[in-house]
Amino acid sequence: MIRQLHLPIRLRDSVSVDNFFPAGNEEVFAAFNGWLNGNIDKSVLFLHGVIGSGRSHLLQAACRYISEKERPSIYVPAGEPGISGEFISQLDPESTVCIDDLDQVVGDEHWEEAVLEVHERLLSSNGRLLLAALQPPRVLGLMLPDLATRLAAGAVYRIQPLTERELPRAMQLRARRRGLELPDEVVEYLLRRVPRNSEAIFDLLDRVDEAAF
Repeated sequence: MIRQLHLPIRLRDSVSVDNFFPAGNEEVFAAFNGWLNGNIDKSVLFLHGVIGSGRSHLLQAACRYISEKERPSIYVPAGEPGISGEFISQLDPESTVCIDDLDQVVGDEHWEEAVLEVHERLLSSNGRLLLAALQPPRVLGLMLPDLATRLAAGAVYRIQPLTERELPRAMQLRARRRGLELPDEVVEYLLRRVPRNSEAIFDLLDRVDEAAF
């Protein structure tokens, strides 16, 4: 019997659909929202892009959005200690499953077979699958050709990393959504102290927020 399981993975409090900064990714974000609300005919959405491009943000935001509508969803960071292919093969086939960092388990036969099984069960039971990796399915290096073909048949989009000009604006947007105002000079100061990608910057902003309260 398939049962819904709960991972000990906590979604970041700061992550939501509303505070994703879509500059340069307007088409991707529109497709993501369409998929999230069932307005496109693809049950599988695959996002790829470099580390810090916002892939994990969108996967966690999707889980939060769906859960708030009281529908089953689960965020699965592939490669995380304690999470196995056997685990995901037991997930609720009517849920939305969000598998992050798929590239971390490429070449692991058990994981790939489990993802293929989840894909088949979700699509036959009105479930949905959202995945993210560094590369698109056909060039990711998957061992199972059938898995690569099926994932590539879904909606596949590349997320562009934020530019140097966009990073400060994204940081100020995220801060504003929390009730914080960051003057330009504060943003410049903070940006000089972290790697210039969205993941590192928003991790820093989380710490600033915690310190403020």
